[in-house]
Amino acid sequence: MKVIKYLLFIFVFVLFGLHIVQQTFHVFHQVSLTGGGDTTKRPVFRWDYYYYRGFQPVFQKYAEEKMGFRSTFVKLRNQLDYSVFKYTEAPGVVIGKNGMLFIESYIQNCRGSVFKGEGQIKHEVSQLRMIQDELKRHKVDFLLIFAPGKATFYSEMIPDHYKQRPVTNYQCYIKALAGSGINFIDMNAWFHKLKGKTKYPLYPLNGTHWSCYGIGLAADSMFRYIEKLRNIDLPDFSWDQVTISDSMRYADNDVGVLMNLWWPLKNIPMPYPHFIYKQEGKTRPKVISVGDSYWWGFTYTGITANVFVKDHYWFYFRDIMENEQKTGLVDNVDLKEQLFSQEMVILMVTEATYQLFPYGFCEKFYEKCMPASLELLQRKLEKYIFKIRSNPAWYQSVAEKARVNGRSIDEQVKMDAQFMIELEKKK
Repeated sequence: MKVIKYLLFIFVFVLFGLHIVQQTFHVFHQVSLTGGGDTTKRPVFRWDYYYYRGFQPVFQKYAEEKMGFRSTFVKLRNQLDYSVFKYTEAPGVVIGKNGMLFIESYIQNCRGSVFKGEGQIKHEVSQLRMIQDELKRHKVDFLLIFAPGKATFYSEMIPDHYKQRPVTNYQCYIKALAGSGINFIDMNAWFHKLKGKTKYPLYPLNGTHWSCYGIGLAADSMFRYIEKLRNIDLPDFSWDQVTISDSMRYADNDVGVLMNLWWPLKNIPMPYPHFIYKQEGKTRPKVISVGDSYWWGFTYTGITANVFVKDHYWFYFRDIMENEQKTGLVDNVDLKEQLFSQEMVILMVTEATYQLFPYGFCEKFYEKCMPASLELLQRKLEKYIFKIRSNPAWYQSVAEKARVNGRSIDEQVKMDAQFMIELEKKK
């Protein structure tokens, strides 16, 4: 019995000793973690920092991240959680039915558990219409694109505990955009109609973004819309072959890698078209795109760089990206000069980021680019619309007027608000 105790003591002692040796000298090669890594810098000790307990939690987090063999044990624990319990602690990752992976923000928007409010959405759409009109005054076309969402596309794979709410951001946006006059492509609805009808998968099993084949279909649709909108002939875009591969490229395993498993997840074979372009005698417009991560698909495949003058992408209306390289910040440029010197401005959103949309674009445009008279008119219009909707008797009379005139209530509310502005002018 004593021998066993001594052996256990030696084993534990060696185990802790190896941990310290690895942490100090990095003797053994360590597997790397994806999506996190060592992000905490070693805090500088100060007595006041220590006294007010600011030093301790930061140092503890730093020490945990630097622990010897940490990444090995993290991957082993993650593998055990996934293989035995079908569970993951990866931030934002949801394991759906049949092992399909989702990012939770897509599910939350698809199911309606996050909702901006109908009034806010109508306000944003109204602003976007005013922005489209102002850009057009400067011979710049505007296009709004709703990219598809994996949660909508594979809604049957969402875990049952995510209940469907009666209203979603997407539904309210579509309702508000109907009849607004905004140049708009709804790829979310389009992809859902294509489900089961395409030759190749539109979504990977372990990724949250569209497949390379889906990107090609979306680009072709977008280019056809732009050609009609601007009456131009863009470079011909097509593909001559499609490679089917078990090895994931681009973002086709972007959720899978976040799980940090010991063994890679099994993926379904994915299609990778070889894109070709005919540019001779064609028009390549100057375009700025503003959007979330879905636009990256057009960037890393080289599509926009070959069809537009250059790939000019404002990621979340924050970082200026050109040909996949960050070249500056939107806050540091002359917004008016940049936007009005383009031929097109494209705004893209997918269901994961409805609550962030339009990323501060409207507010900045109104501040930097909108003539004061138009901005004042818009504010007055919104003020009277709010007054009408907030007064039950007034709203009821407008609703009755809409019924008699055969108009939608929203249209009649706006007309009555415009009438009040004209009445104010006469007074």
